[in-house]
Amino acid sequence: MNLADGVALAVGHFMPGLMKLLAAVPDPRDPKLIWYPSDLLLTQGLMMPLINVPSRRQFDSVCLDENFRKNIAAMLGRDIPELAAASTVNYLMERLDPSQMESVLPELLNHLIRMRALDRFRFEGEFLVAIDGTELMRRLNRRHCGLCLVAEHQDGRIEFFHQVVDAKLVAASGLSFSLGFEFIENVEGRYEKQDCETVAGRRLLERLKKRFPCLPLCILGDALYACEGTIDLILRNGWSFFLSFLPGRMPTAYAAAEARLGANPRNQVTETDGGETRVYRWVTSLACGTHTLHAVFVDITDKKGKVTRLAYLTNHRPDAQNVRRLTNQGGRQRAKIENAFNTQKNHGYRLEHAYGSRGHALKNYYAVTQIAHMLHQLMSQTDLFGKLAGSAAGPTLAEKCARQVFQTLRGFVAKLADDLRHRLTEGVAAVRGRTGAIQLRFVFNTS
Repeated sequence: MNLADGVALAVGHFMPGLMKLLAAVPDPRDPKLIWYPSDLLLTQGLMMPLINVPSRRQFDSVCLDENFRKNIAAMLGRDIPELAAASTVNYLMERLDPSQMESVLPELLNHLIRMRALDRFRFEGEFLVAIDGTELMRRLNRRHCGLCLVAEHQDGRIEFFHQVVDAKLVAASGLSFSLGFEFIENVEGRYEKQDCETVAGRRLLERLKKRFPCLPLCILGDALYACEGTIDLILRNGWSFFLSFLPGRMPTAYAAAEARLGANPRNQVTETDGGETRVYRWVTSLACGTHTLHAVFVDITDKKGKVTRLAYLTNHRPDAQNVRRLTNQGGRQRAKIENAFNTQKNHGYRLEHAYGSRGHALKNYYAVTQIAHMLHQLMSQTDLFGKLAGSAAGPTLAEKCARQVFQTLRGFVAKLADDLRHRLTEGVAAVRGRTGAIQLRFVFNTS
C-alpha cells in the first residue's frame, strides 16, 4: 500500500480545511516580488518534520524528486511547475506572524471535535488537556535574539535559551494533539523581571478559553501550576483540574492534608498488581487559600520495596469507588505531554534543532512540527493502514493500524518519506473510489 495515499486520505478525512487554512495565513512578503505562493511554501515547511529530514540542505535534495513535486501538487489541488528551495521557505518562516500559524492548530482540533472523532477519549465528559513547558534551544555566551531568556551562572557563564508552554489534548491511548502554545520570552530591551512558565501558562489558558469557550476541559499540570492565581483562572473558566501536589509549592495546604490522611480509615483503598502495591488515600474539603479543594495521595511500593508517592490537588471529589479512576485515568495522564515532547525531541522531529533561528522562524517551525505530529498520529493510530491495504491483504493486516505494523515511529515515517518521494498518490477521490466509503477509527494495542 502507498502511504502517499494515506497522507491524502488522512488530510481529506481529518483535516479537510488544512490547505485553506495555510492559504489564509497573511503573507508578509512584497506581492510584487512573490514567485512562490505562500501556501506552497508552508506545505513544503510542513513536509520537513512530516518526513523527518534533519536539515534544510537535505530537504533540498528531496525536492528534486519529481514524484514528490507531483504529490505536493495533488495536496494543493493544482499544478506546481517547480518546488521552492528550502532557503525560500525559510525566508517566509522568518517573516510570518507566528500567531497566525499557531491559530491553525485549534481550527484543526475544532474539526476533530465537531466530527466527534475524539469523543471516546473524554474523561468524566471532559477532554484532558495537559499543559507543560519545554526548552527548544540554548546557547552559551551568545544571544540568539532580544527575547531570549537568560541564565547567569556563578562561574561567569551566561546561557541564552528559548522555552515554550504547550497545551495538548491527551488520552490514555497515547494521543497528544496540541491545542495551542505560548512562548516564554522577555520583553525586548530592558525588563524588570524575566518571563516564566507560570505566567506564560496563564496567558495560554486565557487564550484557550477564548478559542474554546464552551468546550469542557480538565487541566493537567505539574506542581508549578498549583498556585492560587492559576487555580483561580481555571475555576473561573469553568474547568476541572488535576495538579501535582508537592510540599514545597503549597506547604501550608500540603501539611494540612498530610495531617488529615489518617483521620478517616475509610478514605483508603489498597490494590496489588504484578507485585506492585498501590495505596490510595484522600482528603476532601481541604482549604487551599480561598478555595476548598480535594487531595489524593498514592503510595506505590514496587517489588524491591521502593516507595514512590504521587499526590494531586483537584476539584474532583474522590471516594472509594472513583479514586483509582480519578488517579489513573485523570491525574496520571499528564505524563502523555512529556512523552510527546520526548518523541518530538528524540524520535525524528528534532524539536531542539533549529531549521531556522532568525526572526520568527523558530516559532513557525514549532507550529508546523505540531501539525506534522498530529497528522502522523491520525495516520498511524487509526485503521487507515488497513483501509489502504484493502480486503486483498487479508483480515489480519486490514484490522491493524500502522503503529502495530511498523512498531516504531521512525519505521513508519521512513516508509512515508519513501512513498512520498517515489510513489504517486492517487488522490482522495480515487482512493475513496477504490476503498469505498471511508470511516476511519482509532485502533490501539494498549499492551
